[in-house]
Amino acid sequence: MEASKPTTASAVATPPESVVSEVMKEGFETIAIQTGAGIGLGFMAGLVLARGGAGGSARKLITGFGGGVGLGSAWTRCSIQLEEALGTNQGKK
Repeated sequence: MEASKPTTASAVATPPESVVSEVMKEGFETIAIQTGAGIGLGFMAGLVLARGGAGGSARKLITGFGGGVGLGSAWTRCSIQLEEALGTNQGKK
């Protein structure tokens, strides 16, 4: 007689909807964290780089750039994780 194999969580197929949901949930969390970090670092860089009295608009520009960099990097990471989860990146290099 053959011994029955124990069923583990990794052996059970996960529905694609739950995989996409989990990746998107983590992606939105990453977007919020990295955008906030980019805004914070951009604000600090703006304080250092635009120290003059009329540097208000320059500070806003540098802060916005930092937020954009954080948002873009988080979006790219989320996109890559989603492609890996769905297996759509098979033929690309």
